[in-house]
Amino acid sequence: MITAVEIEDKRKKGFFSFFPFRTNKIRVEHLYCDRAAVKCVTYEQYRRDVNWCVLDRFIKAQRNHLLCRKDLVLPEKGYKRFESFELCARMAENAGLYALENAGRKDLNVVLWDNNGESVGLSRWLLDHSDSVTVITQSTSLYLDEASLLLEEKGAVLRVTRSLAPLSHADLIISADQITEPVSVKKDAVIFTSQKPSVPIPCRVISDYWFDLPEKYENIRPAFLEPMYFASALYAMAGVYELGAELFRYCRDEKSVHTRNSVKEFFKTAS
Repeated sequence: MITAVEIEDKRKKGFFSFFPFRTNKIRVEHLYCDRAAVKCVTYEQYRRDVNWCVLDRFIKAQRNHLLCRKDLVLPEKGYKRFESFELCARMAENAGLYALENAGRKDLNVVLWDNNGESVGLSRWLLDHSDSVTVITQSTSLYLDEASLLLEEKGAVLRVTRSLAPLSHADLIISADQITEPVSVKKDAVIFTSQKPSVPIPCRVISDYWFDLPEKYENIRPAFLEPMYFASALYAMAGVYELGAELFRYCRDEKSVHTRNSVKEFFKTAS
């Protein structure tokens, strides 16, 4: 069950704010689609304070992963806004593969940075479109097994290492995890990742993605939640893994928003 909460401020302004003739109310709506179940709790605030003790009767065990607007102030104790980058990680992988597929060349140096070994299957697809694919990982055994299999099946060489050195000559880097340490990269490299790096990176970094939420899921989205935020909850909490196959319609780096067509142009001048 996904639980979303919204506070609707219906307080009167001015003199009449001292005479609240109406009491606060709570509306609860249940929405369903396939395996996804959403409980939407709306608190109509007519009086000065939000009574979270009353709200908690409807939230219960969902209080530490509530879906809500970013600017909604939650109680400090026991409450936490839901946040997940699992779907965004899949979007980064899909976007990186899309850019490589449409580059029209196989001489690009590609690095898949996957410390936990969660994207083993992606390496096979990358090798279909590049003659130089290196995996940086702490889960070397998983990737060494995949490398042996790829060499036997396709005669393709997958390089596996723990070192970050291959980043310095990579044209395309895919990192499902947030980059949290300074790295040496080419200025014309492109990184597809799930979150904005916590340290400065001297190249283009794509970390935000948007796609059109399928209509059946759009129909159960609470209006106060952004589509991609809601999609991340469907993926991580409701197991709607089909969303992980979606391809971005738009993506963004720190300076610009890009379409699929503009992403195709990224490597036209790469060296």
